[in-house]
Amino acid sequence: MAEIKVNATSSGKKVKTKVKDPNGPKAWSKFLTLLQELGKTLQFPIAVLPFAAILNRFGALGMELAPEHSVGWWISMIIQKPGSIPFDNLPLLFAIGCAFGLAKDHRGEVALVAVIFYLAIAALTSEHTLPEMIYGGVNQFEAVEQVVKDGRLVTESHWYSNLIYVPTFGDSEQKVVNGATYVLNIGVLGGIVAGCFSAFFYNRLKDIKLPMALSFFGGRRFVPMVAIAASIPLAFLFSIVWPWIQLGLIKFGTAVANPSNPAVAIPGTMVYGILNRLLLPFGLHQILNTFFWFQMPLTGDIIKPWTGEIANGNNGNPLLGQLVNGDINAFQKGVSTSGLFQSGFFPIMMGGLPMAAVAMIMAANKDKRKEVAGFLGGVAGVSFLTGITEPIEFSFVFIAPALLAAHAGLTGVFVAITTAMKIQVGFGFSAGFIDYAISFAQSWGLAKHNDSLILSNPLWLLLLATAAGFIYFIVFYFLIKLLKIQTPGRELIDSNSIVAKLSDTKTLNKSGDKYQTKASVILEALGADNIVSIDNCATRLRLILKNNANVDDAKVKSAGAFGLKRLGTEGLQIVIGPDVEHVANALKEQLNGVKK
Repeated sequence: MAEIKVNATSSGKKVKTKVKDPNGPKAWSKFLTLLQELGKTLQFPIAVLPFAAILNRFGALGMELAPEHSVGWWISMIIQKPGSIPFDNLPLLFAIGCAFGLAKDHRGEVALVAVIFYLAIAALTSEHTLPEMIYGGVNQFEAVEQVVKDGRLVTESHWYSNLIYVPTFGDSEQKVVNGATYVLNIGVLGGIVAGCFSAFFYNRLKDIKLPMALSFFGGRRFVPMVAIAASIPLAFLFSIVWPWIQLGLIKFGTAVANPSNPAVAIPGTMVYGILNRLLLPFGLHQILNTFFWFQMPLTGDIIKPWTGEIANGNNGNPLLGQLVNGDINAFQKGVSTSGLFQSGFFPIMMGGLPMAAVAMIMAANKDKRKEVAGFLGGVAGVSFLTGITEPIEFSFVFIAPALLAAHAGLTGVFVAITTAMKIQVGFGFSAGFIDYAISFAQSWGLAKHNDSLILSNPLWLLLLATAAGFIYFIVFYFLIKLLKIQTPGRELIDSNSIVAKLSDTKTLNKSGDKYQTKASVILEALGADNIVSIDNCATRLRLILKNNANVDDAKVKSAGAFGLKRLGTEGLQIVIGPDVEHVANALKEQLNGVKK
């Protein structure tokens, strides 16, 4: 809150004026810090997906192409099954990852608590449990089913709630309702909630002391009992609230993630693409992605790769109208409406941002262009191959809001274009060329199934990536020149430029390990007494400080950091790049040495 300052005027009157509190609102600062922590922990389960996606995709393709029970089929099955496990158990992985990441000491016991917590909530919200007890008679539909009674096949009517069931149809026109499928699923959100609560209880109760007679159940052993007890009211809360939310999500997901409904799908995915990039500087884009990529319900038929045929289940019946949570998981399974929240990022990461890096190289001062090319050229290649773009984006995101706005707008445009063309391509990690190649067979099958192979062909993404590269180069180059933006190689103060940082780092590295060198400079800039905790995600150091205003930004950048972002008065993110984990480990090691 703002401070009230009382000043006395020459006439003796007292005038109250508001002075901004330099520390900012404490509650807001804490909230931003918690969001930063949550964003960091989401990296744990997500990090499992890339290699699993490769195994799953190639294994499934081999099983489709090879004759059943042949040598090739068995080899493909052995490859595919381990790869499918993470996607089949995403909520459990998020529960474990969030609990472990948010626990103060990162010990394994909290992961066990999270598993118990999540399984208890999932069991209490499964079919024929709390949701049916509460909503079984609400907003019903009738299903005429055939059942066997006394050895005879008879027809009976059953009533199901629309809040927790969806009808199954006995005809292609969907007029005859012959059954119902239970669809209430707390999904990844349930896993995240279970993980967060488990970490909260663990952090608060891991040191609790009980009377001597019960001392065995004290400390960390006490936490699972609390978690089991807490799962009951939380399951009741999910059972009361979640059916209504999921009903809305299913209608939203069915409308937006539906290639045949462009009037809704195009603006819906476009807004998502814009928000995804605008939230990047705050590290909050992963929270947005969690809903669309792992939670949003998608309904469609299961499609085989390459052929576009509808797959059959174990009972031999076609897999029609399957409901799967999350766009990434749905694409892995071949859901016919999947991929729209992923496809549009491929042109940006394979073409747009690499050429934005080229524009920054060409806009640099001539005497620094070679050194800037050595820096930005490498990260441009990483963006094209893997889809890791933060080193490029953080080269301009904090110094040029105009470039960030252009980047977000262009992302939205290309997401809208791929949605309009009904191009459906997915990824396991990010939208780089590696994931594009892995996803190609499934994307081809989806396009063929939708009878739109000419317009929805995944080969179009290569042309779109080229177009994005051309547009990004023109927009970035002229905005940098027109607005005189100090991108790498154009800084007014050479000592703070990326070129100077690289040169200084190379000189220092001659006498020791480069990660230790970077860590020592960052530690000096932060102040050892100012550091509360050190963590990292895929590309950033995520720090909690006593006061993030007491940081020497220029010195941090001189260590080779691409940018800094403050969250509240305590949170600080420092963008290092894909090798951030080595810097984080070196920083922890040096901090422990200083505090001994």
